[in-house]
Amino acid sequence: MKELLILVQAHNEQGQIAGCVQELKRMNIPPEYESQLYVILDRCTDQTKKIVEDLGVNTLEKNFSGDYKSHTANNLIFAFGKLDFGDIILKCDADIQEIPVDILYQLLPPLIGNVKRISPEIRSKSGKWWLDGLFRLSDLNRKITPLGKEPRGGFCLFSRETVEQVGFDMNSTSWDTGFDNRIKQNGDFVKKVDTVAVIEKRDFTVRRIINTQIGSGRTRRKLGISSKRTILHSIFRGRPFVLYGYVMEMIARG
Repeated sequence: MKELLILVQAHNEQGQIAGCVQELKRMNIPPEYESQLYVILDRCTDQTKKIVEDLGVNTLEKNFSGDYKSHTANNLIFAFGKLDFGDIILKCDADIQEIPVDILYQLLPPLIGNVKRISPEIRSKSGKWWLDGLFRLSDLNRKITPLGKEPRGGFCLFSRETVEQVGFDMNSTSWDTGFDNRIKQNGDFVKKVDTVAVIEKRDFTVRRIINTQIGSGRTRRKLGISSKRTILHSIFRGRPFVLYGYVMEMIARG
């Protein structure tokens, strides 16, 4: 029987972890898979641990940052060192709050051959009308432009074997972009399935949106993504501060 390891990473997520875990437990697991669910408690200082344990879910408690610049890469490597279980990994962020019950039946079959990482579409909601409007505009941009077709990082599937073959990028703050680049350099592919979506709840402020875009731009420069692609990304995705971060990183590197 195949093994499906479901990993949720959580850093002080007491407001969202219960909803995420309950959605994951509702998923229909294909009969050929045995599954286990773990929550990685990444330096939590709130009530996240108690909430997870009250729900009867396994935990892995991590009290250090790690050597990788990406918290997610550190969390995944930590979990793999603790657990032998899991041929296929489902990685999920704690802010994922709505998951179609049959999503695995749409994502697992295409994860074969040269397709090494796969995700659904991820749609964001905040409860703030102006921010939800920006999220809807971003979703529309992804559909009508050739950019942004890469799989998302908040909810995705990949194999442990792929991680062992290509590893994560130690210097990338964006674990999924660095991971995907290594997969592609190995001659393989990644995929996003647009016909199914999960919902993430994001409580962003204007400052956090700007800082996130700047960080993304700096990461793109560090990963060697071209200025042309970054300019197009900033224009068509409506993310101007990505280009700003890219230029600032270029200046910093001389």
